[in-house]
Amino acid sequence: MKRNPMELKSAHTLLLVDDEASILKALRRLFHRQGHTILTAGSGAEALDILRQTQETISLIISDQRMPGINGARFLEQSIDLCPDAVRFLLTGYSDMDAVVDAVNKGKIHRYLTKPWNDSELLTLARDALLQVELRRENVRLTELTQRQNLELAELNKNLETKVNERTWALKYQNKMLKTLNTDLGKSLKQVVELLLSLVESSNPGLGHCMREVASLARRIAASAGLDETEQDRVEMAGLVHDIGLLGMVDSILQKDERAMNKVEFEAYSQHPAIAALSLSSVDGLKNIGDIILHHHENVDGSGFPDQQKGKSIPAGARILAIAADYCTVIYLWPQEIKALMSSARRYLPRETIDDLEFGMDDRLRKTIAEKIILEGSSMRYDEEMVRHFIRCIGSNGVSAVIRHLPFNRLQTGMTLHDDLRLNDGRLLLTRGTTLSGSSLSSIQAFGHRGLIDKAIGVSLPLHEGQLEDDGP
Repeated sequence: MKRNPMELKSAHTLLLVDDEASILKALRRLFHRQGHTILTAGSGAEALDILRQTQETISLIISDQRMPGINGARFLEQSIDLCPDAVRFLLTGYSDMDAVVDAVNKGKIHRYLTKPWNDSELLTLARDALLQVELRRENVRLTELTQRQNLELAELNKNLETKVNERTWALKYQNKMLKTLNTDLGKSLKQVVELLLSLVESSNPGLGHCMREVASLARRIAASAGLDETEQDRVEMAGLVHDIGLLGMVDSILQKDERAMNKVEFEAYSQHPAIAALSLSSVDGLKNIGDIILHHHENVDGSGFPDQQKGKSIPAGARILAIAADYCTVIYLWPQEIKALMSSARRYLPRETIDDLEFGMDDRLRKTIAEKIILEGSSMRYDEEMVRHFIRCIGSNGVSAVIRHLPFNRLQTGMTLHDDLRLNDGRLLLTRGTTLSGSSLSSIQAFGHRGLIDKAIGVSLPLHEGQLEDDGP
């Protein structure tokens, strides 16, 4: 649901100042209904003490003019040093116009209101003033964020080449080899890539074997998707060297699943596509391959890295490589021990999907987990069209449909319930196997908007052969 631009984004803290208890009580009751935090003071001196001591950020100050000791105009003037960003209202009688002029000039008041006030008018003026406060704060936040990001970007640009050069001997040796190979016109690009893969295999045999499998699967997906021979070659070569940026990375990071990394580890890990692309750019003819590698960790919903690209703006080769690389990582690099394997799977699959798995130590379980991770990430991590070509290439391990867990507002007609659909209190709404029609979908959405359906709903999307050429739901 879109927010009304005239609605406040959050509650605020207000300071109300008046020497008459009945006036304070009326104002407090009026603004408390709006969900705001209310501070009150019976005099200007007391209000100044509150401003000196409170930890709250005051957004709006409303003060009476006629008070013993410090009058409203004087108080508002002195409050500026203690609370410069607050909006100030002055309550005054018709006979106090000189005080109003004094307050405007010295106290920087936003509005003055005569007593008795109109509740509706006062609430409207206060809301407008608080909207301006929110706008100023948001401008400050965005300005600081922009400055910080500009500094980080400048630092990244400054240090990227340095960080590449500071890699271990393997990465330095790789760059030296690339420059040498670039001058040897007798070698083909494929030979260059094969030599690079040999370097990986000598340093990390398991990773090298996985990359060969990724290349094979990626080419098959590219062929199924109708890419021409040249593009198939590029996708295959990208698969052969897509993880060369991991060379020299410490084992404590290499042995961790991406979703188990802490912030520092993930920042180091997330640089490897850019490092690989930068290394390949020094060889004539490999830049296109580097572009595929650079973007194979982008997600189609825009949540990936390094550039948060989304949808079809991600190169087709990178969308293919993402699927092939993640699938083969589960098959060849995930833990062999069953307990550790399932621990990794739980980071990617909902509990309902895990509960449906048939446990065992054969390859079927591992392949089923890998396949379900790809299907679960369809339309979020992975391109749906490429996922269907992937399913065609590998053949299904007993999975005849994409099983997705979606919030109620993302369901569509034609989807089939994978499990019984129950309300939060346990009441059965629809049984497993029900295909959603327009009327049933309307009922589900009505219950959802009333807060009676909180958890994701398991639905299946058929993957019959005839659908492979469609865009899918």
